[in-house]
Amino acid sequence: MDDPRSILHDLPLLQFLPPEVKKLVVDSFVPASFAFGQPIIRQGEVADALYVLGSGQARVVKQGPDGEEISLTILRPGDSFGEMGLLEETTRTATVRACGDVEVFRLDRAVFQALLHHYPEIRTYFELQIKHRHLHNFFRLYAPFAQLPSEALQLLLAELGTVSVAPGTLVIREGEPPGPLYIVMEGRLRVFRDDEGHRCYLAYLRCGDVFGEMTVFTNVPCTASVEAVSSATLLQLTTETFRKLIEHYPGFATQIQARIAQYDPKRVARMPLDFAADLLPVEVRAQEQANQARVEQPVDELTAPSPPCIGPFASPEGLFIKKAKRIRRFPFVRQIDEMDCGAAALAMVCRYFGRAVSLARIRQLVHTSLDGTSLKALCYAATELGLAARSVKTAARNLEQMPLPAIVHWQGNHWVVLYDVDPERAAIADPALGLRRLSRGEFDAKWTGYAALFDYTEAFALAPEGQSSLRWLWPFLRPFRRIIGQALALAVIISALKMVLPVFTQVIVDRVLVEADVDLLHLLLLLMLVVLAVKLVAMVVQRYLLSFAAVRIDAATLDFLMRQLLALPLRYFHSRRTGDIQRRLEGMRRVRELLVHASVNGVTAVGQLAAALALMVIYSSTLALVFLATAPFYAILMRLSARWLRPIFAGLEEGFGKYHSHQIDAIKGIETVKALGAEGAFRELMLDHFHSMRQRLFQADFSVMCYEGAIQAIHFVSLVLWLGVGAQQVLHGTLTIGGLVAFNALVALANGPIGTLLSLWDKLQVASVLLNRLQDIFEQEPEQGSDRSRLLPVSTLEGRIRLQNVGFRYGGPESPPILDGISFEVPPGKMVAIVGRSGSGKTTLIKCLAGLLEPTEGTIFYDGLDLKTLNYRDLRRHIGFVLQENHLFNDTIARNIAFGENEPDIDRVIWAARLANAHEFIECLPLGYDTKLGETGLALSGGQRQRLAIARALYHRPAVLMFDEATSHLDTESERAIQENLDQVLHGRTAFVIAHRLSTIRDADMILVLEKGKLVEQGTHDELMQRQGLYYYLCSQQLGL
Repeated sequence: MDDPRSILHDLPLLQFLPPEVKKLVVDSFVPASFAFGQPIIRQGEVADALYVLGSGQARVVKQGPDGEEISLTILRPGDSFGEMGLLEETTRTATVRACGDVEVFRLDRAVFQALLHHYPEIRTYFELQIKHRHLHNFFRLYAPFAQLPSEALQLLLAELGTVSVAPGTLVIREGEPPGPLYIVMEGRLRVFRDDEGHRCYLAYLRCGDVFGEMTVFTNVPCTASVEAVSSATLLQLTTETFRKLIEHYPGFATQIQARIAQYDPKRVARMPLDFAADLLPVEVRAQEQANQARVEQPVDELTAPSPPCIGPFASPEGLFIKKAKRIRRFPFVRQIDEMDCGAAALAMVCRYFGRAVSLARIRQLVHTSLDGTSLKALCYAATELGLAARSVKTAARNLEQMPLPAIVHWQGNHWVVLYDVDPERAAIADPALGLRRLSRGEFDAKWTGYAALFDYTEAFALAPEGQSSLRWLWPFLRPFRRIIGQALALAVIISALKMVLPVFTQVIVDRVLVEADVDLLHLLLLLMLVVLAVKLVAMVVQRYLLSFAAVRIDAATLDFLMRQLLALPLRYFHSRRTGDIQRRLEGMRRVRELLVHASVNGVTAVGQLAAALALMVIYSSTLALVFLATAPFYAILMRLSARWLRPIFAGLEEGFGKYHSHQIDAIKGIETVKALGAEGAFRELMLDHFHSMRQRLFQADFSVMCYEGAIQAIHFVSLVLWLGVGAQQVLHGTLTIGGLVAFNALVALANGPIGTLLSLWDKLQVASVLLNRLQDIFEQEPEQGSDRSRLLPVSTLEGRIRLQNVGFRYGGPESPPILDGISFEVPPGKMVAIVGRSGSGKTTLIKCLAGLLEPTEGTIFYDGLDLKTLNYRDLRRHIGFVLQENHLFNDTIARNIAFGENEPDIDRVIWAARLANAHEFIECLPLGYDTKLGETGLALSGGQRQRLAIARALYHRPAVLMFDEATSHLDTESERAIQENLDQVLHGRTAFVIAHRLSTIRDADMILVLEKGKLVEQGTHDELMQRQGLYYYLCSQQLGL
């Protein structure tokens, strides 16, 4: 053949293309040669291209169930192969091996997908071919059709019909007339016959099994029924076609006869393990065990009691067995944020099994994101902690056999713990709402059927437990313990001085009024003024001391909190909403206020209450006991409020965090709102967000009002009781009128502290919620750990970078890889361009290079040293990084460019700005480099912001530069000017550039092409264009080729 490519012009798939496109596609095929026995493609490999056989022959083989190779077909010149994996985006399903010297033509995956996108007719053509090939290969794999000749298979394929059945469907009923023959293509089924009202299971059918052939072959009614266990796809062969095959192909008839001869109508089949994994109903399992017993036991043993069943969820190791004892009390852990429900549920399970693992630790293990947690991640985390765990999907009728506690999927987007269930009710621990009891109907309606089961193992005894929530606060309070002690002493003095008033009141009533002693009245009034003056001075000094300590504690704690927050890895901020973090920072001040002011107020109240009670006993022990009779009611109220108010405040705090995130989002996006004229719609959206927490606000306000109303009611009852008893004592002469008036003053002085203590108890519920949310920050592992002494300082950097099998996942091991097996080496001083489609992992790769994200697999080396052993903060001072979206801080232009230095070097600032082509527009500003930016300053265009970001990256003269779409907002002229300047700066520096513009990347020393997280091509611009692979395709798309 003069032109080997001429065979490509006759391909059916190219007949749908216009002539000029057809020529371009034909030219895109790359020839390749293979010798006898060489594999052209291998089963299990990633589909990377479409192949057309140009000359010679090739054999298609597939690995059978037992590992043997099964020949499927022979390919001849003009046949295409490899399209199945490309269309279905799977690995190769068969191996194609050369039968001699062959020549093939290879069309790269990127070009093939572009053809499918622009010409849907090609996809339709291939789908029809693949369906035919699927069935052809299917019948070649499964007896009795494997030995049929090709013409018989063609007849079979032409007559086949496809039937889809749902679980529980009876495909064949016992006693029905002879029907069609069925072949199982997907799913599971079981064969049974009715034996006096009981089902006896005869066989379990899977992919490739045949049923119905005996009735068709012998022309007798169906002797058994066939039921679908799962959703199944069946191939249906009519009776007429089946008889044609029997008549014309004796080998097929022999195979059918051999199958029929093997049938044993008395045999009862055991349930296979893969069927048991489907969690069939409990009553079916019991029936199948009974069926087996009927066959294996003698007749006289049929009435003997069967051994106890350990449950349908039990493992061979004896785990996941339903416990006989029901769970009455269950430990509760409240979720911190909305997405923490899965982690909080697992924390409760851990506490039930005896280990108080911290919520932060569990959150790390389950890789909680803004989307929450997956079922697979929950099981993985439990296994890492030492528990046995498995995930199941089962029906509601199996709930009473399920080992508890279990984490169940709730209402499609929430996780709760099921810890008790019976036919009438279900008890759950809801991380958002607390312990709840529901009717079975409500539970079944809201449960999705998915659950995670757990059991104890010895390894769980080593699971790490969390620490006290208040331990971190003591170092801030310790320097002020003397001041706080002085404030407490003043509180005692103030309480004692208040007790003088009732004594003076009694003397005035009993002596001054009765004896008309004016001199004594003047003396008492003078003493009262002195007491009042001393009390005022003591209160002023106390408030001064508390304010002095509070301001300094605020500064220390907020600095500590900010230091802890900034030390956390980038993943922490990616997995939490901005409003949630902001609420944590605001909560720190409220916690300090409670610990400093409220603790002193509380001690003052306790002292005042104790003094008042002591004087009450002196005046009248009977009245004192009457007053104390209300104490149990106060205790009950405090107990109930702790269980009632704390969950309400926690839900409210979570709701406010979510609402504040929406507010921040609204402020940041106001330009878009205005541009679209969507103010009205956006206002309604924000109102809807507020309405979503309206019920929580109402519940909190109403609960606080009820709490305060209950306090007032108890006060009133106390007043009525002691007034009645006191009046009786005055009438009987056991108490003077002055004594009664003094006691009245003491009651007033006692009720005040009681109200203060109850109010503090209310605030304590809020503080416990805030401390729990703050604990989320303190329990997080800092970036590179708490001990940084082992890290190597980075005083200089050459810029030699090597990646070895680097991979990255945002979640746990069950999450899809964002980067997979990336390996390359960059000599110092080279420019590397990273290209690929959107979502291919370019930005993730460059963040891993900068240490912003840690690879989950593989190693990154800087100058031969493992990146994880280097101090990231030192390293980043030698890396200039320009992000896609660059933040400018609320400061001057000079300080933004020199960010990280307290005193910018103005000469170096100007030098960096000139290189970034920003000096000219800065000089035009009234204040030049002292112009304020940010929310309170000048608003810049996207291109100006990007130029300042480039100047900031250049300011420290880094050894490595990383540009992530750094010039995407610039016009061509500005980009050219910056590029010319950067050519001087990049000399001797390693640079990584992510860009889509061909002009930015074509001069790079190395181009890396990413596709779905994999490095698929690597080389210079000219080398990659010659290969005509994915890079060639991307460039062609940009140039409109």
